[in-house]
Amino acid sequence: MSALTKVSPYRQGAVRFGNRPHGIDTTVKTYQLTPEQLERLRAGEKLEDILREAKEVEQQKPKVIAYTKYEEVMAERDGLKKQLAEKEEECELLKQEVEHYRGLFEAAMANKEQLHKENLILENQIQRLKEANDELKTQNERYFADLMRLEQEVKGLRIYALQKLHIDVYGVS
Repeated sequence: MSALTKVSPYRQGAVRFGNRPHGIDTTVKTYQLTPEQLERLRAGEKLEDILREAKEVEQQKPKVIAYTKYEEVMAERDGLKKQLAEKEEECELLKQEVEHYRGLFEAAMANKEQLHKENLILENQIQRLKEANDELKTQNERYFADLMRLEQEVKGLRIYALQKLHIDVYGVS
């Protein structure tokens, strides 16, 4: 008797090709060949050799420009040199201005520090004066309480003196 073969569910579905990148260059390069290069290619020469020679020939060609174009380029160069000199001058002026403002900033920071110290000293003086004021207020309240007590004593003594005088002048009442 033959045995049944089991097929896994993974292998029962559609064919899977994967989704990883294949790494194949799909770009198309086109070349425009001259008739001579085309004949050489048809003769069996390799395209890379033909293109390399064309590139070498292109690099060996001297660059010739017209005298008027040369004058334009030179005038443009002179203009650019002038602009560069102006920009360098402006840069120097900006550097001097920055240094000036840096000096002003440092002076302002020193003044700020000095004023901060003076402010602390004045705050300490204010605190000492407040404490002295509180002491004087307490002392004033004590003196005022003493004054009120003394005034009551003087009032009592006056009443006593008045009654004594009245008894001495008019006799016992």
